[in-house]
Amino acid sequence: MTFRIPIQSSLIGCQIEHYSQVDSTNDIAIERGKTGAAEGTLIIAEHQTAGRGRYGRSWEAPPGKCLLVSVVFRHRLLRDHIALPNLIGAMAIAQTIRTTHGLDARIKVPNDVRIKKKKVAGILTELAYDQEHQPFFVLGFGVNVNCVLEDFPPELRETATSVRMARVLSENRNPEVCRASLLCEILCQLEKKYLQLKAGETDLIMNQFEALREDEGSH
Repeated sequence: MTFRIPIQSSLIGCQIEHYSQVDSTNDIAIERGKTGAAEGTLIIAEHQTAGRGRYGRSWEAPPGKCLLVSVVFRHRLLRDHIALPNLIGAMAIAQTIRTTHGLDARIKVPNDVRIKKKKVAGILTELAYDQEHQPFFVLGFGVNVNCVLEDFPPELRETATSVRMARVLSENRNPEVCRASLLCEILCQLEKKYLQLKAGETDLIMNQFEALREDEGSH
């Protein structure tokens, strides 16, 4: 473990597994979910060798500079709500970046968070069934926190950013961002929105989402 996580959420983080390297945090979370892991079980890694995004695309992140996280949730989703976990994950990340760093983070549907049209985070929700044939879902996300331009492969340098890089552009200074504090706040925001989902407050969620949505004309 390279940093301590001051968890303040009551549900998320009831159990925590922190790895230096894994294939995929989502894969571990799904495995834990299938064998009965408690709702809120949190999987964190410093590096992924087979991280993935939407449509199985790879997610590349330099070791020790990002947040690579997956959470097990056991709420039974209605058919019309299948897309909402991605939204609440994106909302939690975007809202946290906005409030803690004053950056105009926006959600690009269906699963990206961008700052000035450059991707800073991605969310991937996967559905599965446990040994009792009960459905659950895993919400995984990756956030570029302290990456610098050279950390990204050449083909991504025009389209990717990090919280640190965006702060440099907005504040003209280059401080390292505390990943533990950022993660703690994201998880608090995520828990609030998940509890709204469980309570059936979907109209509230959608209203909050619309306030954070990136303009359709943005690419």
